[in-house]
Amino acid sequence: MMRRWICRIILLFAVLAAAGTSAQKKITPVDDDPNKPQQPTLHYYDKHGEPLEEPVLFLAELDTVANVRPKPVYPLLYSANIGVNFFDGIMAIFGQTHGSYDLQASLSLFNWIEPVVELGVGYANNHPENSNFHYKGKPSFYGKIGFNYNFLYKSNPDYQVYLGLRFGYTNYRYDITDVTINSGYWDQSNHFSIMDQKAHAFYGQAVAGIKVKIWKQISMGWSFRYGFKMKETIGTNSTPWFIPGYGTRAINATFSLIYTIPIHTQKIETALKVIGKGEPHISGGIPEP
Repeated sequence: MMRRWICRIILLFAVLAAAGTSAQKKITPVDDDPNKPQQPTLHYYDKHGEPLEEPVLFLAELDTVANVRPKPVYPLLYSANIGVNFFDGIMAIFGQTHGSYDLQASLSLFNWIEPVVELGVGYANNHPENSNFHYKGKPSFYGKIGFNYNFLYKSNPDYQVYLGLRFGYTNYRYDITDVTINSGYWDQSNHFSIMDQKAHAFYGQAVAGIKVKIWKQISMGWSFRYGFKMKETIGTNSTPWFIPGYGTRAINATFSLIYTIPIHTQKIETALKVIGKGEPHISGGIPEP
């Protein structure tokens, strides 16, 4: 009888030991399969370190997406522009005695940056009141190069608001005639002239302007310019009063008629919403409002 109970007890311990070993293998399995795909890691916090109500798997992908800069809306060579500046011509009607008249040519790159070339002729014919001289600047050529930065580059190309820069050079001549010097001691006057004076100037201009379409491919443009002399050589016996393309003072203005030549025969049809901003979608045709 005692032997039978001892055998039952030994058999019970053997069954319990086998069950414990089997349970341990199921709870902590060892997976050594190298081809099995790795399970994604749960994320319990957002990118700001705040706890999430429920863990998510895709936060890591969203947080690591790079900020891609939007591509330009318009093609590289969108249009060419040819303009005539006649601001000084209007001012001559009101008595201005000097003027700079120029032709302007530019290329619209992405409707964003515009390289600009300006070529013109400047002259002066001034006899100031209550003065003792007559200044005559002979017609002289000048040239400028620079660029405009259009702040409305994602909008309708018929309208522009821009800042720019110009660098100009001129080699010019002038005469100063009817110079009168009165001598109170001798009670007499001396008259003489300073002829054929030669000078040249290299200068810059900071530009702020707007452009507005008025009819088909014709637009009007206004700009204000602040000039600064970079290098100047004056006449042998005098100082020039007027510099072609620069004027007589640092602050000047232009008023131009501009003709636009479409280069890329595509037009704006609809607006796409990109990062909360409307961007034109390019299709076929000629630019229209």
